[in-house]
Amino acid sequence: MNFTILAVAIITILGLVLRLIGIEKDGGLWNDEYVSWSISVIPFGKAFIDGIISQCHMPFYYLYLKFFNIFSADDTFLRITSIIPGIIAIPVMYIVGHEKSKLTGFSCAIFTSLSSLLVYYSQEVRFYSLLFLFSALSLYFTQRVVNKPRKKNLAGLIIANLMILITHSFVYVFFDILYVTLKLKRFYRKFVIYTWIITGVFFAITMPLLLKILFFTNSMSQWWTNLNLYRVAQIFADYFTPIISNVSVIENIHEINLTAMFLIVPALIALIVYLACIFDKHIRHSNQILYVAVATLLVAIIAALTGKLSINAKYIIEIYPILIFVFCSTIDSYNNLLFKLLIFTIFFAFQLGYVFSPNYASKLPREEGNKYVADLIKSAKLSKNDFIVITYYPKSRFSKYIDLSKYNVIEIYKGNFNYYFAPFLTSEEALKIGKNKYRGTFLNALTPVKDFSGSELITRLNNEVYYKMKQNQKVAFVFLDSVSFLDEYMFRAVITNPVAYEKAPLPYIVFSDIRNEIIKTIPLKARNLRFETKGAWTIVSFQY
Repeated sequence: MNFTILAVAIITILGLVLRLIGIEKDGGLWNDEYVSWSISVIPFGKAFIDGIISQCHMPFYYLYLKFFNIFSADDTFLRITSIIPGIIAIPVMYIVGHEKSKLTGFSCAIFTSLSSLLVYYSQEVRFYSLLFLFSALSLYFTQRVVNKPRKKNLAGLIIANLMILITHSFVYVFFDILYVTLKLKRFYRKFVIYTWIITGVFFAITMPLLLKILFFTNSMSQWWTNLNLYRVAQIFADYFTPIISNVSVIENIHEINLTAMFLIVPALIALIVYLACIFDKHIRHSNQILYVAVATLLVAIIAALTGKLSINAKYIIEIYPILIFVFCSTIDSYNNLLFKLLIFTIFFAFQLGYVFSPNYASKLPREEGNKYVADLIKSAKLSKNDFIVITYYPKSRFSKYIDLSKYNVIEIYKGNFNYYFAPFLTSEEALKIGKNKYRGTFLNALTPVKDFSGSELITRLNNEVYYKMKQNQKVAFVFLDSVSFLDEYMFRAVITNPVAYEKAPLPYIVFSDIRNEIIKTIPLKARNLRFETKGAWTIVSFQY
């Protein structure tokens, strides 16, 4: 067997093994995954389009998942649908790197195989793994078109970019075509014109859907985090270290220990390599494709600054193939073979060594998995017509795992929480100006238990739950700990500090307040009070 084929096969098998570790997740699908699945099972028609628009993403991934739903809706099977493109991307990245040399090809394949970020999203029922594959193909054909302007290479580029366009975004596609234009405009004007015309036609076709998604959806991602240096640095760490932000963010590491070393050493190597790429004219010239990634990142940063999205590595995963290629290509640009092999060995040793950590990407549970809620409700041993108050998500998020129709279910979630605070505001208005409007409510919630006279939230809960309950009936409150984690002490520290209050995302404050107020006002005559936690979920139940 050809050595190259054998080596790429071994690297690909390694990537498959890493992605199969821990593929079965006890918590089931978490919210974003659940949304992917729930939209994919909607029959074709207006409801399907409305489902897509409601989630601010382009339609292809839902069509992709819909095909696999023909065979099974099992959670593990759905996760495998993301492993498939994740594995295909490994040999694709080899041929991307092979455009420069075999060593760059092998190192690109190994990087793709070991990347914690790619391993993690190869186990998630979302489009990121598929998008990385399309971006890798786009990078390959971009190089081919620039180096060998042929119709077949142009066709490959257009198809790859079209798949990116109908899966996620037009930003990367625009800058990629602009890069090709600048490279070929002098001698291949027809190629450039054809590329813009064909891409423009498809862009025009998708424009109505794109405009609806950009300007008429109610995505909440932009309210979660403030853009700061830590967030930008976290993107860099997610791309180049085995520790991803799902486990530990940079600002949480305060001392030099083994975990910190797995973060610091690979990040330091990557930083030095990129500085070399930037300041060495010869290397910079041969890696000009990096400008596409930089321009895409800058647009994402501007969007974050204007409140359009939360900055995150997964949201700009289109640039990741370029970053991998430039990293490997830069190291390979040096003449000393021993030096190159040493750098690659150290870098990849840290990536592979973290596999044995309990926090390795493929071992991570989905703490917010919706199946945990079903398990907690069953464990509470509720009877027919008992009351359940679900916070943060609507009850429809859990229908895959439990039938809630026999209970009296009250939902206080992202789309209606305004009703329980200030019903004269719409949910959209509440998200935009809620910090000003609800400040008095939050301050009132700081009142000691003995003096707390209630609030709009408690008044409505009394009317919807407590006043309707009969003797011996149970009520269960379901809280998502990861968004309602501000206990009374931390809540006070945020609310009374103007700077902290301004920085804290509104949903954290709102749902922490809901949790604190509910627990504070549990009736004195409550019996069999019970707290239970699974993953990032807690249920509080009692008889009345």
